[in-house]
Amino acid sequence: MPRIVKLTDKIQYLQVSYEPLSADVVVVRGDSAWWIFDVGACDMAVDFINALPRVLVDARVGENAANLDSCSDASVPLQKNIVISHFHRDHLLNVVRHCNGEVLLDFDTLYVGSHASKVVGEMSDRKKIAVTKPLLFDDGVHIEILPIPNSHAKGSLALVVDDYVFLGDATYPMVGHGEPDVYNVQILEQQIKMLKSLNASHFCLSHKRGLVRDKSSVIQFLESVLARRQKNENYIVA
Repeated sequence: MPRIVKLTDKIQYLQVSYEPLSADVVVVRGDSAWWIFDVGACDMAVDFINALPRVLVDARVGENAANLDSCSDASVPLQKNIVISHFHRDHLLNVVRHCNGEVLLDFDTLYVGSHASKVVGEMSDRKKIAVTKPLLFDDGVHIEILPIPNSHAKGSLALVVDDYVFLGDATYPMVGHGEPDVYNVQILEQQIKMLKSLNASHFCLSHKRGLVRDKSSVIQFLESVLARRQKNENYIVA
């Protein structure tokens, strides 16, 4: 069963699950909001997000954020902001799940790329922002929402939180669906250049044991893929 893992006093995540496939769900405690990266596709992810308290006295994030709801003199109001990495259902399904006509997730604002925005569709009772350029926020933690070039899924977003970059599946190849999985050479070059420009030293990849990788190891791997490119070929088999 997936468990909740604490990365820092401000960051924790619900591990990936496989039945159903449901991506890691990252939660960041800001001064004015919870920043949630991906929402998964399983019931446990819904419960994890909905249990995040709307008011707090204690700024600390424990092993399970739901436990903080026991504060008796809670006075800090918190929004819930969701950032979706890309449009694949294991990362965003819970945003569009309903029960008796009501959205299952408790949240206020949704940040999505262009393709994920189309999958989500219109939202009458929530604010939806389609991200086409970097967005920066100072919320007690440094927050950046960045469009990221990648072969895996069009319109992907990364979330930067202080020294951590949450990449979702952006470093993975395009799924071949019966054909080989591949990287687009030009896009891979753009991605490596962008990742090198980031100051954070921890890169976090969905679906990986432990989630967190060293920046240099991720870039080294991508560069090793790029080194296998063949002249006049637009794609590299993963």
